[in-house]
This record gives sequence, C-alpha cells and structure tokens, in this order.
Amino acid sequence: MVEEHDGDIEQLYLDDIDFDDDRDDDVVFDPLSFLRPTTPRKGSTRFEDTILNDDYYIDGDTNLKGADRKPNILLIMADDVGTGDIPSYWKSGLVDMPNIQRLAEMGVTMLNANASPLCAPSRYMLLSGNFQHRGQKQGGTWNLSGEQNQFMHKQKSLAYVLKSMAGYATMMAGKWHIGAKVPRKGSGELDKTKLLTAPTHDWSRPLIGGPQDIGFDISYMSTSGLQANPYAFFRDGYLATDAADVKYWTKGTYKQPKGESVISKEGEGSKDWDSTAYNQIVVEETLEFIENHLQRSPDKPFFAYAALGSVHVPHSPPDVYLDGTPIKNEYPTPHMDMLLEMDKAVGSLVDAIEAKGINSNTVIIFTSDNGGVRPEYGSTEYDHYSSGPLRDAKGSIYEGGTRVPLIVRYDGAIPTNETRSNIVGLNDIFATICDIIGISYPDGSAQDSISFANYLKSNKNKQGLRKWLPTWVYDPRKGFRKAEAIRNKNWKAIKLIDIETGERTQELYHLKVDPSETKNLAQNEVHNTRMKKMFRKLNRLGPCPINREKPFTLISGPEKGQLVSCDFFNDKEKCSTYIDGELKCPSQCG
Repeated sequence: MVEEHDGDIEQLYLDDIDFDDDRDDDVVFDPLSFLRPTTPRKGSTRFEDTILNDDYYIDGDTNLKGADRKPNILLIMADDVGTGDIPSYWKSGLVDMPNIQRLAEMGVTMLNANASPLCAPSRYMLLSGNFQHRGQKQGGTWNLSGEQNQFMHKQKSLAYVLKSMAGYATMMAGKWHIGAKVPRKGSGELDKTKLLTAPTHDWSRPLIGGPQDIGFDISYMSTSGLQANPYAFFRDGYLATDAADVKYWTKGTYKQPKGESVISKEGEGSKDWDSTAYNQIVVEETLEFIENHLQRSPDKPFFAYAALGSVHVPHSPPDVYLDGTPIKNEYPTPHMDMLLEMDKAVGSLVDAIEAKGINSNTVIIFTSDNGGVRPEYGSTEYDHYSSGPLRDAKGSIYEGGTRVPLIVRYDGAIPTNETRSNIVGLNDIFATICDIIGISYPDGSAQDSISFANYLKSNKNKQGLRKWLPTWVYDPRKGFRKAEAIRNKNWKAIKLIDIETGERTQELYHLKVDPSETKNLAQNEVHNTRMKKMFRKLNRLGPCPINREKPFTLISGPEKGQLVSCDFFNDKEKCSTYIDGELKCPSQCG
C-alpha cells in the first residue's frame, strides 16, 4: 500500500529530491505514516530535558536510568517473521495478534528496522553489536560443530556487558544458532553424523562457546532451533538428555503429547523431542527464570533473551497453547497457526511482567531475525503476505528479506502508540540498551552499534542516528558473497553477483516512492554520483580486503578451470572479466 504522489513520479527522481524520511510521525499509530505528512509536536528535543515521572530521571549523558535500580530487559526474538506478518505494520497480516498489537500500542514501533536476510548472521549482530563480517565467518557460524562460535576472541556479548558492567542476572532460552564446539575426548575426531553418541565426544562436559561462555548465567537452548539436529536441549551448556535416551530421527511426522512433531532433516536427538512444544518450552523456561529471580534477587536487574522457534519451518503447531487455547487448524495453514502461537507466547511473557508489577521498570523488545518466509512456505494462497508490499522474502537482499518488526516498550520512559521511521539495525539494539541503562561497553565490542535511545523518547531527537546501513548476503555453505546493499535514508543501492556467470548487476531504488523496489534507477545518469558514493561507503564498511593465500581454480571467464593465485589479478582489467577476483582477491579487485 503506497500513497499516490501528485505530478510526475519520474520528475521526482530526476530532481533528486531529498525526501524527509524523518518526519514527525509519532502523533498517531500508523505504520504508513512515513508516507503522509503529519503535524509536528511541540516539546523538548533532548532526552535529558524532561522529567518523565517520579520513578525515572534522565542524567546529563542522555541515558535513561531507573531511580532505584536499572531496568530489567526482556528481549523476544521471533524467527522468520516479516513485517507483513504483523497486522499493525501494513494492515495486511490476517492472523489476529492482540498481544503484539497491545505491545505496539504501549510502546514505539520502528518502521525501518533491518537485519541480515539470514538467521545466524542476524543473531550474532544482535548479541555482538557488530556487522556480520566481524565474526569468525563472514556468512555466519551456524550449527554445532568442531569450530567455536561466531564471536571473535575479546569480543564481548550484550549479556556479558550487562552482567559484568551493570550487575545483571542473564538468561537465554530457545534458538542459539551462532555456533558452538563439541567437547571431545583428547584428540578425538568430530563425528557430525553422531553428534550426541560418538565415542569421541565428551558430553560430561559443556558445549564450548555456548551461552554460558559469552555471559549468560542460565540457558536452556537448542543449537539450531527446531529445524536441524541435534534435536535436543542444552542446560547451561550441558546436554540435557541422557545418552540412553538419544534417538536417531528420520524425516517424518511423529505423534507427541503436544501434537504432531515434524522432523525435516534426519539426525540424532532426544527421544522425547517435540517440535510442537518448542515455543511453549521457551516461554516456560523464561517465566521460571523471572519467577525465581524475583524471589531470590528482587533488587537485582535481569536480562532475559527468549528466542522463539516461530515461525521457522517445520510448521508444526501444537494442538493447544499453555492456557488451553486451540492453536492447530485455527487458520487455513500451519504457518498461520504458528503465528497465532507466537502472539500467545509474547502475551504470556508480557503478562507475566505486568502481573509481577515490574512493567514500569522493564524494557520489552520484540523483533525477528530476518524477513518473512518465502511464498512456498507461507500463506500467500490465502492473501497473507509475510513481507507486505515489500519485495521478496527471507534470504534476499531486497527489503522483504531484511526489514523486520521491531517494537520497544518502556512504561513511563518512552511514549506509547508511536512510530519511528529512521533506519536502524539489529546491531543497534546493543548500544541502545547500554544507553538506556547508562553504561558503556569495552573497546573492540559493539563496533557497529549506534544507539537510538534518544530517538525512542521523541521523534525530534535525531542527532547521532544511523545514516548508513549496509547488508551482505553470503552463501552459507560456499561462503561466497552473493549480494550486498547499502541504505542512506530512503536510497538503497544494491550489487548482485552471479557466481556462475560472473555477471555483476547494480540497482538503485528510492524506497519512499518505491517501497516494493520495482523501479531500478541505476541506469539513470542523474544518479551516477550518488551510486558511486554509496558503493564507496559500502566498501569501507564491509569486510577487510584479505586475499586467498592458496592457489584456486577459476570459476569464470575465458580461462575458467585454470589454477591461479591472486597475482593473476595484478592486471586490473581481469577484475571485470573474472568474478573470482572480487570473491577471492579483494585487495586487487574489491
């Protein structure tokens, strides 16, 4: 849904008008308000100028702090949920979500929040405050293996910073998906086919690089959510299943107490694994942590990270929710049923915060790891579009793959029922939380995180906000960069790379006029200077130009199949002929 513009649209492009994408859109909760002019509101433009209520004050460093203690943090991460899945964004989602709608009405909705188009890189961005390429692998570290997690040595997670620098109790439950290393006996080899039963693996020891190693006091998680083996939970890093209870699961559907569990990829797991119970387990673990914490350490703040499985495939909705509410077959597709359960899960967590009377001192954040599911896994046949009007879906460099829902509630500290349109990344949540509670973080950590805490308080507080947001898409198996993009306000420049042919394609869109990215302006000479500037900035923000050390076989060009080294590209003209130069020899061709 896009508002029509008076006059010639092409002339708007040619005139190169710099649209004001930061209009004061916080008067009425309207997810499309960035398309409509609104009346500016009067008031302070500085966070620290306003006393919000008797329980909070703002110090001179623009950090929002509780008068008695620092606020709790509840961070809820959905899986493969696009902005079109949330009714309040495009008014196109068909699943009723009263709990998420209420969360939006009680807080601030970010209209231009972005993530990596894929799961593992985004989860690293969230917990590290970095762009994905600052981790171990540019395309992300995904599963349980013989390698460490995505965090580099000396990089500190958000959990570690909150725990060590602000005294928080920290907990996570659910989907990990930033990698961990199997503990082994001596120099025993890794056996990926028998992750839980291989005699060389030592499960009397905890995961190496699990949540407990990056700052979480308590954790109950699966390494790959519900979609891949091992189909088992780990408590505080230790396998929560006895060796005698390990089963090799084959692909199929299995009747379990909560419903029909689905195994989409064969592999080892607990004999009682139930994909239909996954989200309810995450909710119950999180609620138990909050309850125990408030009983044992009521004066200490907590950080709870609930990483739901909804709505990643396999879509296996439970028969009923925790409160007995029917879930399965309430909507035409299992995908939509999973969205229904996700809203119920959010409601359970938020209701608990309110029931304990701590909502006035708790920051609640809801978001997703990437855009919505692709049409073949979704519910488009029933006119439910997970990306709304945005182009494409999960895995894509286009907005449907990268734009995610992001809602923040902090009673008495930020407004209710308002929206913000400036671009933010999931990596910005790190600095924003630290800013809200009034702490700094170690040098070398959260290098790409920019706080939007002040902006949450008022749409007028735009100083210091993010101006550039880069995104990269890597083939998670081959490690090749397939696409990259950068946003500057409403402008988005894209570079696509065809690994097979070596062809490079450049695209340019103005998302204010063309949110569906249908009108490519790259061929318009008027925008040449803009595109060059954007791609230069993208290169500066991207991975360091490290060349492949060993010889490699050319996969493109006239001499395809020849074994060469990066010296081959000392002749710069070859960079435009062979895609290999850009992929493997960036110091010459990057």
